[in-house]
Amino acid sequence: MFQQEPTMFPGPQVAAVLTTAIMLAGCTNATFPPSSSPALVDCGAAELQSKLGQPVGGGTATDASVGGVLVLSKGDVRVIAPGQAVIQNYSEDRLNLETDGSGKLLRATCG
Repeated sequence: MFQQEPTMFPGPQVAAVLTTAIMLAGCTNATFPPSSSPALVDCGAAELQSKLGQPVGGGTATDASVGGVLVLSKGDVRVIAPGQAVIQNYSEDRLNLETDGSGKLLRATCG
């Protein structure tokens, strides 16, 4: 009797099943859990319009707060005190927090 030598490759049926499974895996819909933070419609300024007059703290995107609550921004956060010189380059994702002499929010704008 002839003895069949083992091969390194699976039979054509196994290869077809594996190929089909790999191709179908690329067709699945991935779902992600909803984010716990709201989606920003701009740099974050729109969310702060109801907080005018509240104290501003920090000065960077990681620690800036208004009324004791961290602010959300798509980019940098710039806290601007009265009379402070600022560069005038425009960045749509940058959040500008303009304050009065006592550190309270006067205006929140993008730029």
